[in-house]
Amino acid sequence: MDARDFSMDTLLRACAARHAAREATVDGAQRLTYAELDLRVERVARWLLAKGIAPGDRVAILLTDGAPYLTILLGCGRIGAIAVLLNWRLSPGEIAWIAGNAEPAMTFVNPRFADLLEEADAGEVIEVDEAHDPGGAFESIATREQPEVTLPDLTSERPLYMMYTSGTTGKPKGCLQAGSAVASSAMGFCVRRGFTHQERLLSINPMFHVVGMQQVAAMLACGGTSVFAGRDDDSAAVLDLIHRESCTTTSAFPQISFQWFAMDAVRNGMMPLANYTGGAGMGRPQIYETFEKEWDCRVVGGYGQTEVCGFATFIDYPDMLEHPRSIGWAMPHVEMTILDAQGNELAPGEEGEICLRGPSVMLGYWRNEEASEAALGHGWLRTGDLGTMDERGLGYLLGRAKELIKTGGENVYPAEIDAVFANMPEVADAGCAGVPDAKWGEAVKAFVVLHPGKELTREEITARFKEAIAGYKRPRYIEFVDQLPRDPLGKLLRRELSARPVSEDQAA
Repeated sequence: MDARDFSMDTLLRACAARHAAREATVDGAQRLTYAELDLRVERVARWLLAKGIAPGDRVAILLTDGAPYLTILLGCGRIGAIAVLLNWRLSPGEIAWIAGNAEPAMTFVNPRFADLLEEADAGEVIEVDEAHDPGGAFESIATREQPEVTLPDLTSERPLYMMYTSGTTGKPKGCLQAGSAVASSAMGFCVRRGFTHQERLLSINPMFHVVGMQQVAAMLACGGTSVFAGRDDDSAAVLDLIHRESCTTTSAFPQISFQWFAMDAVRNGMMPLANYTGGAGMGRPQIYETFEKEWDCRVVGGYGQTEVCGFATFIDYPDMLEHPRSIGWAMPHVEMTILDAQGNELAPGEEGEICLRGPSVMLGYWRNEEASEAALGHGWLRTGDLGTMDERGLGYLLGRAKELIKTGGENVYPAEIDAVFANMPEVADAGCAGVPDAKWGEAVKAFVVLHPGKELTREEITARFKEAIAGYKRPRYIEFVDQLPRDPLGKLLRRELSARPVSEDQAA
């Protein structure tokens, strides 16, 4: 393979040639081999060209995960169009803002999400029925002969998709990724995990999110099979799917996978999952003990970003136990370092910004030169995350730079506070955030969820913090809550915590 042609499209073509009869996707009742998927991608690509879609044009995708989603994405890549991956959890106003920024010429939409386009200028709208209706618009496109057209001559650095960030620092930014970047990330993932063509992925993270995208891309890189969970499947249905399809790997978010603990997860003496990708640096790796010991399932943690096509580091479970707040070592296709504000590399143990570089780093942010320069201007991707590295290259995450709490002139990293709570057996979940304080400028406020039937007072929490951490870092306010605000992938929404009112009865 010519390195200049390295892309998701070349990965697909290679699989279609080598593994033509092997299953590429399982989507409900529909099963596609690699030869069939490649043919559908070719037909969609030719149809798009015949409709006037040219290289560089944007084509939005507002679908549930499945074979149509993957087919449209790869069809765009084959002609150099840029797929705009829309999050169906957003509001119509948020979708409209993204559409106004991306200016799609066409949008593929699932009928159940059609209302989300009410305020958006989405170009020509094509409905895609998730039931794979043979008479539906998309199935007609993907299954019938298309006009003979000349495919454009493309470079591997061409953009493949635009994935909008969550907007934690303002308006969402369109992260532009080249096809070669996505392919490099997928290959690195496969190498690190030791994937072969026998892998069968339970695809449950949405493909509009970088975790879901990286895993499906990895199946194309190794010739494995993507088994898509249904949009409406509950935990029991997903567990049944794992066994029915003999899925070997997944990266299901905790809200789904941890519910399997209470179910008949092991059947006929086995659990087909051989490996599981979870979080890292959370300070509580023991939550994965059942996966490792009872299910014989290899667990790894990892750290990454949209801007680097997903996971950039991995850490195996034994190392997670030994270094519970570590995010691990850089993956084969990525370099990691710690930089100061001026872009100078820092010595091991010094605190600074986690920075990454390698072929999977984004091209930049769509129509946002200032943000692109800020992120990429020093020759590294500046992640906005604070951390350290030790002499062996093992990374540690301290938290988002925007979430750093400055109290009385001292820096407090939320991860330090969260780690103390992780060692309290009465605590089911906890998180902290900075809140305004008249004396110190900013103070640490903790939000605590207790296990049912457990009791813990503010005074007891304060006493334990005095034994574990410096005085200026301990929470000045503690609020007991029923649950913490998290996004669908389990990420704590600290901005929402900071915005909650502070009262004197919460003082610790």
